[in-house]
Amino acid sequence: MEISVIIPVYRVEEYLEECVSSILSYEHKGVEVVLVDDGSPDSCPELCDEFAEKNQRVKVVHKENGGLSSARNAGTAVATGKYITFVDSDDIIYTESLPVILEWIKNEDADICFLQSEKIFLDGTRQDLGECIESKPLRGQPYEEALSYLASRPKYPGSAWGKLFRREFLMENDIHFPYDRRYSEDLGYIRDCFMHAKKFDALEIPFYRYRQNRKGSITNKITAQNFNDLFLFIEESVDKFDVRKNADSFSKNIMSFVAYEYSVLLYLYFQIPKRDRKAALVKLKKYLWTLKYAKTPKTKMIHFLCRLFGVRFTAFVMEQYKKVVTK
Repeated sequence: MEISVIIPVYRVEEYLEECVSSILSYEHKGVEVVLVDDGSPDSCPELCDEFAEKNQRVKVVHKENGGLSSARNAGTAVATGKYITFVDSDDIIYTESLPVILEWIKNEDADICFLQSEKIFLDGTRQDLGECIESKPLRGQPYEEALSYLASRPKYPGSAWGKLFRREFLMENDIHFPYDRRYSEDLGYIRDCFMHAKKFDALEIPFYRYRQNRKGSITNKITAQNFNDLFLFIEESVDKFDVRKNADSFSKNIMSFVAYEYSVLLYLYFQIPKRDRKAALVKLKKYLWTLKYAKTPKTKMIHFLCRLFGVRFTAFVMEQYKKVVTK
């Protein structure tokens, strides 16, 4: 098996067939689909079994509900492909990308390979995800140079989907998603992959289609838990890579990802309930210093505004700007 596509399944009966079909419509024995039924209370468990009955390339794992991270870990445990990729069950892929990916797998052995992703909105419009990752600065480049390039991208490429992971690389380094049911669970996973990877690459082909504003999607709801779970990524990263104790280039590059996610926290500040903002502001002020490791023009500007006007006012400006650009 050359590639295992791991799909966590929970309350997505409306979208599941389209998702799975976008993969299985390319008939190749080297592609397997691992459906992880995370205790879904709708008809999804039966749908998963039907897929497996009709196609021997489909594996099904039924488990008690444990959240997205638990489902992804369960899928990884039974996957047999040389490479693994994660697809959310309400999203789809470009089928045409699979033969290109399979040809790449025959000739390359990078630990992580980045693929192009786009957002799909309810009205049918599409928008590039904006990570802007190219192959030339990664393929065959020394680790430090490749990581520095990734740190300079417009945003932290912290989503688990839209990437290929060499399965043995994940196993050898015991890389897994957190089991504590946090939001933003991908961020630490990708950080740990960056920490252990030796070779990076990218395929500049359309691959992942990320559905936006789906009714009931957890990404549509901003709560204090969203804020605190994202903040947990910052705390953990600082503990591991605090440049005040270890000033090497590797730590500085990792901290640039932290700086980007800190800027996301600023945007979330005025979206969480008012009663939670006082505690959130204390946290933001405590870790404001992480912004000084920003490498992108956007996060550098946010750092400048925070120094000039303070954290709360900068958060207010960011929220108003977001409202204007999304009208």
